[in-house]
Order: sequence, then C-alpha cells, then structure tokens
Amino acid sequence: MQSAGRLYYVDALRVFAFALLIVYHSSVAFFPDMNWLLKSTEGSETLSLVMKHPRAWRLALLFFVSGMGTWFVFRSSGGLGFLKERFLRLFVPLIFAMCVIVVPQVWYERIWEDGYEGSLPAFWLTRYFTEGKYPEGNFTWAHMWFVGYLVVMCFVCYPVFRLLGHPAMRPVADWFEKKASGDAIYLFFLLPLVLNLALTPFFPRQTNALVNDGAWFATWASWFGLGFLVAKHHAAVIGAIVARRHVSLGLSLTCAAYLYVYSWTDAGRLFIGDYDQMTPLFKILLFALAWSMILALVGYFALYFNRSSTTLAWLNRKIFPLYIVHQTVVVAALFYVLPLDAGMWTKFVLVLAATVVGSLLFAILADRLPSALKPLVGLVDRAGRAPAADKPVGAKA
Repeated sequence: MQSAGRLYYVDALRVFAFALLIVYHSSVAFFPDMNWLLKSTEGSETLSLVMKHPRAWRLALLFFVSGMGTWFVFRSSGGLGFLKERFLRLFVPLIFAMCVIVVPQVWYERIWEDGYEGSLPAFWLTRYFTEGKYPEGNFTWAHMWFVGYLVVMCFVCYPVFRLLGHPAMRPVADWFEKKASGDAIYLFFLLPLVLNLALTPFFPRQTNALVNDGAWFATWASWFGLGFLVAKHHAAVIGAIVARRHVSLGLSLTCAAYLYVYSWTDAGRLFIGDYDQMTPLFKILLFALAWSMILALVGYFALYFNRSSTTLAWLNRKIFPLYIVHQTVVVAALFYVLPLDAGMWTKFVLVLAATVVGSLLFAILADRLPSALKPLVGLVDRAGRAPAADKPVGAKA
C-alpha cells in the first residue's frame, strides 16, 4: 500500500507515453514495409517487427492518458473556464505549430523528394501557405493532428462532461464503477471496436484529417472517454485495476503473441489481416491488446510510480513542447544522417539521440520564454500541479 497523495503516476504514464512516441517516430524511416516523410534505403525487419507491438497501443494510450488529464482539468476549472483553458493549452499551440513549427518538415521533404532548392524562409513565405493542403500541397498539421483531435473532443464532449456530474446520472456512475471494478472491465474495448467496425463502411481509411476520419475519430474518442471515466471514478476502480495488473499483462502478451504469429510474421498458416488489411478479426485482437496493455500499465504505474519526484515534475512540464517539436527534429535529423556513410543501426541511434537532445533543448528554451509567449508552445506560467488522488493507491501483491 502506498501512502496517500496526489496521482503522480498519471504524470509518469504521460511522460512514458510521449517518450515511446518519440522512439517510435525516430524508427519509422527504417521500416522496410512503411513509407514515411523521409525513408532510409536501408531498413531493418527486426526493428519493424519490434515496433509493431507498441504501434498497436501507443495512440490508444496517449488518448487514454489525455482523457485522464482532461478530467482533472475539468474538475478544477469547471464551467466555461474548462473550455478557455483547453483553448489556450491546445488550440493556440496547434495553430502556432501548423504555421511555424511544422514548416521545416515539409521543406526537408520537398528537398528530399522533389529537389526543391529554395531556402526555408523562401519556402515558408512563398509556398507553404499558397499551394494547398498536404500531401498534394504543403500546408499541414502533420503530427499535430493528435492535438487537433483533442481540441474537438474536449469541445464536443463538454456537454457530456457536465451531464455526467448531474445527480440524475448517479445510476450510470454506479454501473460504471461496478463493472470497472470487476472482470467486465476487460470488455470495455468493445466500445471503440464496435464504433470502428460500424463506421468503417462509411469511413474506410484512417486519414488523421478529422473531416473524413469518422471511424478512427470515434475510436480515439472512446479511448479518451474511458480515460476520463477512469480518472473521474478513480477511487472506486483503481484498486481493482492494480490488483488485476498481472492478468492484464498476461492478456496483452497473449494477444500480441497471436498477432505476431498470424499477422505480423509468416509463422502461422492462417493470415488474419494486418495494418494494411484491417479485417474484423485483426481489429478484435488489436483493440483487445491495446486495452489490456493500458490496464496493465495503469496498474503497474499506479502501484510503483505514484510518488513525488523532482525529475518527473520537470519532465512533465517539458513534455508537451517536446511533443510539439519532436517530429520536426526527427525529419531534420534524418535529412542529415541518412546520407552518412554508416550502418543502419548507427543511423537509427544518431537520429534517436538527435531527436531526444534537440527536442529537449527546445522544451527547455520554451520554458524560458516570456509569459505572453508560453501559450504558443502549450505552457502556462506556473509549475504544473499533479492531479490529486481521492484515496491511497494500492493492491494486494
């Protein structure tokens, strides 16, 4: 049993989720079976296979953790203050990133793919805003689609958030707490799965473009909503999640084993689909893996990382500006590293190291901006506070 305190583990889980994303994005250019912004002529099947596992749940985890954080913001801000806070914290940096931070990504890509010879300022002022939307044009939100989706979710779900706090919704809250405290919690992945399967005929492709991405927007919104609900009813459900952490991990490993045998490799005789051919059976295993992995991570992090840490507080404050810039740093690193006379693994390590150092340096400098400019990179001029716990986090071993 841990001592009572604030939910530091939510911050730790958030840092972990974004750190994993940075590792993943640093490796994509070296996947033989995937095209990316800049692609290495030398790839690694091993690296691709290893990364297929986090690919299955990394985005679900990000939206889930964001949903948890949204509950704490909603609880502390309340009313229209919540919408104002989300606008400043999410929408302002989204627009700034689309107009400034993302531009070098497209510039490097145009040089790499099309032989563009102009400077970055020339590209920014004469081509980026005037030639239409990416990929045919240049204007894009790139990796910031994640933030764009969060903005829409917060504003669209705001009435639902208010409704959930009404006394008339207490029976719904009781039902959720009862199911989430028992084995039925493992069936919650059916919400994003059913929505995805039902909407796929109308929105067959995952686009990350919002307007034509209904099936996957519903999926991400479901993970987001589940995170919100788990945080809202944290005191009632966290003990059961922690107690089942080993079971959750076992289920996630079992799903992963099936996917590796029957989808991600040629080990099995039966092919059940993959990321390019998302059959219903493939999605069932994929979503079950994502949910069981989320539950396992929440269980382990709540038990072992729910403690105060100066390093964690420092990283948690830096993680959003670090996310905002990381993909631009990845692309820049690839542009200069890929032509080097070095082995593939050396190049990968160089790209990853450059991304971590470059992104962290940007985040440190961003935190030293004048107060009026900090919202451009998703910062407020005060140290972030860890969300408060309702009771101690603990479980039987």
